[in-house]
Amino acid sequence: MKDQIDVAVRRSPKYSVFMGLGAILGVLVAGGLTLFVDPAAIPTGYTVGKGAGLLLIVLGAGGLFLGGLLALILDWMGRRKSREYRVDAEIDMVDDPKEIARRRIAEANGEDPDGNADATPRATSAGDSEGDDDFRGPTSSTGV
Repeated sequence: MKDQIDVAVRRSPKYSVFMGLGAILGVLVAGGLTLFVDPAAIPTGYTVGKGAGLLLIVLGAGGLFLGGLLALILDWMGRRKSREYRVDAEIDMVDDPKEIARRRIAEANGEDPDGNADATPRATSAGDSEGDDDFRGPTSSTGV
């Protein structure tokens, strides 16, 4: 059964990239701020390394959050600029997952999915049981 459906196409940012870049930027800012710390102004019991570690954690997490927030804002702005298209869709009215898989494999192999040669059940040998439906792929000679 062929039908037409409406789809929306839009650009969407990759959240992981924005969050990663935000975290890296936060770490770089923390490293830059560490260079400007006067060791004489640090209270006793603390070192420059402890302060730098705290800055790395706080500014790295802050950059991660701000990068994700920027990606979210860009995603919302991209929704307004989405374009609608009408495309042809083929809807299978088959409920059996095995039949759907068989049809997709036949289409991928360039065969006719409705061909009668694929629809005939294969003969089972005496060792096969009828309830055994799991797939056993090819085995390797190395036993791995």
